[in-house]
Amino acid sequence: MFAKYLKRTSVLLLAALVMSACEGSKEGPKKDAREAFVGDYSFVSTGSIDLYAGALKVLAVPMNEEGFLSIALADEENAVWMIVEKDSSLGHVAGDGLFLEPTTARETFKKLVMDLSFTYGKATLQEDTLSFVTNVDITATYSSDTLGILDNLAGKGQTTIVATKL
Repeated sequence: MFAKYLKRTSVLLLAALVMSACEGSKEGPKKDAREAFVGDYSFVSTGSIDLYAGALKVLAVPMNEEGFLSIALADEENAVWMIVEKDSSLGHVAGDGLFLEPTTARETFKKLVMDLSFTYGKATLQEDTLSFVTNVDITATYSSDTLGILDNLAGKGQTTIVATKL
């Protein structure tokens, strides 16, 4: 009798295993989480960078811009490229977030030469809107023709970027 019970139980377990294996194959391949982020966006950034000469605030540089960006798949697993004008940043998708690697840039505004360092917060995508915060650290040199001096400046600021998928 025990052998008969064991045989029936084994058949039932085998049938359940086969059925669950078939269900898993119906799902198809797993969806790539990066696909949700891929596309073209229009964006608006708001914020400013405050520059200081020592303890004295000498300038606030507005970082308010409008433009376009694209996100494309990268060859690396879970990686994407964010392309804004001629600049690109590598990012990684984890769960519902996009994490961009820090970047640097050099900008010149007349007699002000700035070295900027950007650190990005988690970019979240809700429906078709991508939003994230960027922290900016800066060192700058300002040359004055009238006084013939160079001033070293330092500063930091924050911008908020809101991008809408086109």
